[in-house]
Amino acid sequence: MTLVISQTLLWIVVGVLSLAVLALARQLGVLYERIAPVGALAVSQGPQPGQASPVIHAKLLTGETFSVGLPRENGRPLLLFFVSPTCPICRQLLPTARVFAEDEGLDLLLVGDGDLSQYQAMAKSYKVRDDELILSADVGRAFQIGKLPSAVLLDPRGVVVAQGLVNNREHLESLITAGETGFASVQQYLDAKRADRTPEPERKPANV
Repeated sequence: MTLVISQTLLWIVVGVLSLAVLALARQLGVLYERIAPVGALAVSQGPQPGQASPVIHAKLLTGETFSVGLPRENGRPLLLFFVSPTCPICRQLLPTARVFAEDEGLDLLLVGDGDLSQYQAMAKSYKVRDDELILSADVGRAFQIGKLPSAVLLDPRGVVVAQGLVNNREHLESLITAGETGFASVQQYLDAKRADRTPEPERKPANV
């Protein structure tokens, strides 16, 4: 008799725990839907995802000309990283951007506009090659970059995949995710979520 009671109590406990797990899983699903993905905040009014990049010819620190926006002969995407030597976050994120580009198979190109000697000093401090940095106000104007650090990801054809402000590796990774999910920015994700939750207008019965 004692064995039967203990087995019954055990099954009751298992049932309660199962219900608790299901309730917890449901709450986690709701929480996941409510939390927006951490992504680069797109603020540029320049070329948008899906549009062709403007073709701009600029000088590398080597003195050679680099053409932004043309199809890449090596078939690799290009990550434009807009930086300034006077921007602390830019300097902090620069090593991360380099590792990120290597991990993702991207070509990294730093874009600046300002005093050449300051950029040369920054390049030396962070071991940036002379063929990885261009100084051109035209590139920033073409993409309408207003705040730093910003990044623009171009596919091998020269088409904009995603763009936005970047403050950490998660923001950089969101540029890759944009090309995979179709959400070019966190704003698009939030707008889509709001649209999904918008109730349909109540239909009134037609008069007979």
